[in-house]
Amino acid sequence: MNCGGQFFEVETYLLNHYDYCGLRDRFVGIILKAMCYYPASVQWGKWIEQPTPEQVTKIIDTMLESHSGDVNILFTSKDVLLQFGWDCLNINIYNPDEEMCMLFEKIAASEGLFWRKSE
Repeated sequence: MNCGGQFFEVETYLLNHYDYCGLRDRFVGIILKAMCYYPASVQWGKWIEQPTPEQVTKIIDTMLESHSGDVNILFTSKDVLLQFGWDCLNINIYNPDEEMCMLFEKIAASEGLFWRKSE
């Protein structure tokens, strides 16, 4: 909180320059890699069962380009919800079991990001 850094300035910059910093590709990569392991349904206006990689990528691109929106991805076999919003630098994952936690930790590392379980 009182570290004297420029967190909010850096966050604002990154949120407005996803492509320049490679964040768009990293976020898409995490979602698509997770979809390789578990069946998924995506809520984007309506529910889309088993979306194609192109559909997921287009949804993320639309959100980032318009600076608005959230997408919910339900991994139906695990009852796990992944939520991504354009206005934050994280992906939220609700109700992951230990297996999924280990998988997401590996996927995050493969994209140059990190996994942190909330407290």
